[in-house]
Amino acid sequence: MLRQNFTIASGRPVKANTRTAQRLRPHKIWDDDGVASTVGTIMAMMVFLAALSMFTSQYVPVWMEENEASHMSAAYGQFAALKQAVDMQILAGTIQGSSPVQMFSPVKLGAEGIPMFAAPTPGYLSVYRSDSYNNVSFSFNTSAAVLNHTANAGGTIKLYVPNRYFIPQTLAYEGDTLILKQSDGEYMKAMPQFIVTRIGLDSYTISYTQVDLRGDDSNYVGFGTRGIQTTLRAVTTTTFNNLTDEIGPGNPAKNPYLYFNQTTWYERAWNSSFNQTLSAAGMVYGTPAQLAAGTVDYTIVSTLRPNNDPIDDFYEVSVRINPNVVSRFTLTVAYVEVSTAEMGAA
Repeated sequence: MLRQNFTIASGRPVKANTRTAQRLRPHKIWDDDGVASTVGTIMAMMVFLAALSMFTSQYVPVWMEENEASHMSAAYGQFAALKQAVDMQILAGTIQGSSPVQMFSPVKLGAEGIPMFAAPTPGYLSVYRSDSYNNVSFSFNTSAAVLNHTANAGGTIKLYVPNRYFIPQTLAYEGDTLILKQSDGEYMKAMPQFIVTRIGLDSYTISYTQVDLRGDDSNYVGFGTRGIQTTLRAVTTTTFNNLTDEIGPGNPAKNPYLYFNQTTWYERAWNSSFNQTLSAAGMVYGTPAQLAAGTVDYTIVSTLRPNNDPIDDFYEVSVRINPNVVSRFTLTVAYVEVSTAEMGAA
């Protein structure tokens, strides 16, 4: 068989059966150590994220609920101390006369948070001069005529804490009472100085104390501790032994009953407190018509008052007592100035 030579442009002969040698590439070796490190890192991150998720969804809410519950317990104790301070001031003022008596009561506004996981819960402290009022009115006999007597007082110190994990609650010092309000109701934690004692078959003595809070309205929000300074400016005590429902000369606006009127956001607490005190002393409760007919000793009427709050209702709780069954009535009125400015604050 004849061989043929082919010539390329360079002039060099190339054999037809010559094969070009190819260099084989080396096989790539898989790095198992790198794969193990990557998978291990991913698994560690998944375990960490799972633990972090469990911590934030399970442990943090329990921890914060305990923080908020503990704060509300401490705030209740501080408000109880505030009421005690005012009561002690009234007692000291009654003994000493009208000398000013001053006391300081701290109030912690909010609950502590958990760093990096949960923010603290703020509290709203408010002092309102005219948020509520307490009115006592009645008629009494003198040797010359039947006279009317009216005494007015008012003011509220309130701490509202919008707890996120515990129950949102409001603590209020109003009319020398301590009231707790939450979603399931209102509770009179400390009763007013309203003492009713039975001294005969149908005869009672009543003692009542009004606390008039004075000063500028103020509001504070935050997490720290704020101080409430109370100063007793004056206190008066008067005893009446001759209450009446009769119409006398020069008495066109007579009071047929002994009235206790309280305007408040906490109607159920006040209504329950008044009713419990009077019924425990032995007085007979009835309707307004029965009281007018003279067949019962007292009645309580709650009236809804207009206000600008679309959520909470504002009431007037009116206690009406037959004055003929009251042999002696002692009324104490205390005028207390309230200040929340810290020492040195501008």
